[in-house]
Amino acid sequence: MEVEYRDEIGALSHTFNLMTSELQRAYEQIKSYAFDAVLSQKKEQRIRQIFQKYVPQDLISRFFENPEEMLVGDNRQLAILFSDIRGFTGISEHMRPDELVNALNRYFSYMVDVILEQHGIVDKYIGDAIMAFFGAPLARGDEPDRAIRAALGMIAALDSFNAEQRESGNAPFTIGIGVAFGEVTVGNIGTDRKMDYTVIGDAANVASRLESLTKEYGVSLLVAENVREQSSLEIPWRLVDTVAVKGRSAGIRLYTTEPDPDPHRRDHWQRHNRAMELYYAKHFGEAAEEFRELLRSDHTDHLAERMLERALSYSREDPGPEWTGVEVMTMK
Repeated sequence: MEVEYRDEIGALSHTFNLMTSELQRAYEQIKSYAFDAVLSQKKEQRIRQIFQKYVPQDLISRFFENPEEMLVGDNRQLAILFSDIRGFTGISEHMRPDELVNALNRYFSYMVDVILEQHGIVDKYIGDAIMAFFGAPLARGDEPDRAIRAALGMIAALDSFNAEQRESGNAPFTIGIGVAFGEVTVGNIGTDRKMDYTVIGDAANVASRLESLTKEYGVSLLVAENVREQSSLEIPWRLVDTVAVKGRSAGIRLYTTEPDPDPHRRDHWQRHNRAMELYYAKHFGEAAEEFRELLRSDHTDHLAERMLERALSYSREDPGPEWTGVEVMTMK
């Protein structure tokens, strides 16, 4: 307002002008703060979008809430899953590099979607292998169930992927999955220049060994006995063997299962489990007869054939009183 007189009205006008000027300055500051806040939010969103491809989303949120923590490693009870494509070297020999990369990316997309649906964390890709864990950074209390559902979901999803492979004239993939459960150290592990959010511990080693043993036993999935014991899922299980994996002295029972086995297959597994208990009770002759019957009903049953040979061997030559049924594995 223009001040024309030096009286009370003029003073009021001058004061009003000062107030307007300060309000305008305050308004500009508010706009600046609002712009900075929006810019900061956009930057955070951008950082989240970039790093969630490499770092778990829960971990990113936790970092923004407490950046000073940097998630120093701590001990947790986690379920660990390893999966691998069998014969991948042979498959890669018959595909162009660009076709191979495209197929591998599509395969990973199928598998990772299943893992993320069960709130699992993809730790890393090791060539064509996937390492994942369940229970960190947020524990949900049902980690074995989630790992089992993820493994079965991956086996089921592989059918869809292989249908695409066949349509494109490429070889289908077969996979092996190992699942273990136990205490591991989880957190940021590495140096100031390169760190990984990962797990280290015996359970991770066991899961890796079980994945390798799937080839030995001719199954898609091997689960350690404590995973089965901790699980609340009402699904059928088949006892595979009792082994001491490479690097461990103690034996663990191994189990397998499949997505939605039909009643005939469930009955076959129950008969196999009874034969296994006869075997562990050292009734080798009776066990051998049961395994022979299983092979008569399914001549492709590799597990029954394997156990029949072993039971017949022990029936001819008693393994002695110190025998515990544990097979010591030398392969990784």
